Amino acid sequence: MKRWFTLSLRKTLMLGAGLGILLPALVLSYLQVISKMDSEIEVRLRQPMQQQADVLSRGLAAAIWNVDKDYASDLIAAVLRNPDVVSVTVTDEYQNEFARQGKTPREGGSLLIEQRDIVQNGIRVGRLMLVLTTARIHSERIGDLGRMALALVAQVAISFAVIWWLFNVRFLRPLITLQNGAQRLARGDLDKPLQWRREDEMGSLAQVLDAMRSKLATLIAERDQKNADLLAQLEERKAIEAALQLSQAQFESIFNASPVAISVSHLGEDQRIADVNGAWLALFARTRDSVVGTSGLDNATWRDPSDRKLLHETVQREGRIRRFTAWMQRGEGQSDMLCEISGRVLAFGGDRLLILSYDDITQKQRNEAEIVQLNATLEQRVLDRTQELRTALDQLTTAKDELVRSEKLSALGALVAGIAHELNTPIGNSLTVASTLQDHTRRFTAEAEKGITRSRLNDFVRNTTQGAEILMSSLQHAASLVASFKQVAVDQTSVNRRRFGLHATVAEILMTLGPTLRKTSHTVQTQIPADIVLDSFPGPFGQIVTNLVQNALIHAFEGQDNGLITIAARRKGDDWVEITVQDNGRGIPPEHLGRIFDPFFTTKFGKGGSGLGLNIVYNLASTALGGRIRVDSPPGQGACFTLELPLNLPDTGD
Repeated sequence: MKRWFTLSLRKTLMLGAGLGILLPALVLSYLQVISKMDSEIEVRLRQPMQQQADVLSRGLAAAIWNVDKDYASDLIAAVLRNPDVVSVTVTDEYQNEFARQGKTPREGGSLLIEQRDIVQNGIRVGRLMLVLTTARIHSERIGDLGRMALALVAQVAISFAVIWWLFNVRFLRPLITLQNGAQRLARGDLDKPLQWRREDEMGSLAQVLDAMRSKLATLIAERDQKNADLLAQLEERKAIEAALQLSQAQFESIFNASPVAISVSHLGEDQRIADVNGAWLALFARTRDSVVGTSGLDNATWRDPSDRKLLHETVQREGRIRRFTAWMQRGEGQSDMLCEISGRVLAFGGDRLLILSYDDITQKQRNEAEIVQLNATLEQRVLDRTQELRTALDQLTTAKDELVRSEKLSALGALVAGIAHELNTPIGNSLTVASTLQDHTRRFTAEAEKGITRSRLNDFVRNTTQGAEILMSSLQHAASLVASFKQVAVDQTSVNRRRFGLHATVAEILMTLGPTLRKTSHTVQTQIPADIVLDSFPGPFGQIVTNLVQNALIHAFEGQDNGLITIAARRKGDDWVEITVQDNGRGIPPEHLGRIFDPFFTTKFGKGGSGLGLNIVYNLASTALGGRIRVDSPPGQGACFTLELPLNLPDTGD
């Protein structure tokens, strides 16, 4: 019995499974075979035997009646051909053997006997005894038992294999894993969790073990923390005890060596002084014996007793006092001083002590008064300086406005000079043609008085027509220049708002810049659709384009010939237009990009640059035209100014 309890789970399960499968299978198989054998004996032997006995008894009735033994023998021989028949015995009515045949029965089995009376015409003439053996059926059943045993063994083996595999996979391996986890827990390894993803009983057990691990880890951590806290408290208590052993001597040393004047008083009705340090004695110019054991009223240290009363009321109410100021009296022959007093109440044993520190702030107060006076004087000086700076700022603003106006007038003057130069050529040509026509007319008149030929008349008409065409062409060119100049001049000197085509306006502006451009080797090209129309201020817009082109001519192409300035435009949505002025010059250094629109910032100061051109561009774009402007200058790709303007400038009422 003790050995049974020492069996492993694997052996116990295999033994239990084997017994549980084998024993019921054996018992049930045995009962099934016995039941089947009885049933087959009944079906295969008894019922046929009864039928054969009935048939044979009828056949033998005539043979016995006629005493025909040969016929009887033939009938019996036919019956004996049945392997289950052992013997057939026929007796007459007198119990004498009439006929008998038999054979040796097979081993095994039992004998079955069936008897019938032989009746002829209602008269009993003999008796038949038929003997059969169950050996053949027994032999077949033994074979069935063997095959069933083999099947049972195979079934048990397969069952054992399946049970073994299921037990090993579903129970034994998880159990070993849990056992290893439990051993880790037993060793105190609580950091690694029991990871289990199954949702069966093993999973539940693993979850319980992991919860126990977590709780144990928490409890152990809490225990360790408590132990650490207890050790820390123990060490702290030891340190406190050690400190307390030295505290009295240290307190006395620190108290007496402190540079701060300190007094210790009993917090009672009269608040008598228990002790003072050396700094207090030096500050108040008194001796220890004259103050220890006395109250503030007795030793006359308070110039105003109401200050002493107020201080002690505050201490009684709040338990502390901070920066309380009062006039204190020093020893004989010494002047009074203004002290700043701070302190608090401490419980020492069963006594409550008031510790106060005193700081002489008499000189500090005088200094603060002087500082207040200096601050008042300084404020007045700051106000005066602020007024001076404001005046200077106004002067700078006025100067800036004058410079901007001067810049605009200078641009307009350059425009007038350029247009005058442009007009000089067509007007000079017109004057030459007119004087030539005048000479031809004078000679023709003189010749007409003498008489002229038709060919001479035709030459005069042809020459006059050609001169008139040249004259009209020159005058039309001059008129076009005057019209463009007039429109640009009106736009730049007025703030009238109107609708204007972007392509035509830029063309007019570039026409006015023609003289300036022809003095250089650089060119300007436009890529502007003809259908872009703005409702805005053309004057500020023209000023922007002029300044950007002139800025490129001054700064972009230094040391470079055949520069190209491209003015392009495209719609941006339904309400905006994007205009770019790009050059292929040397570009703008990265350190200058952030200051390019600042006033008076230029790299050509004194060499044609005023530092106001791009600042005017920025102000006009962001204020007058309600848009925005930015500049990009990738290294080695020139500079590109991008101007974004509304197609219809909102009416701001300004």
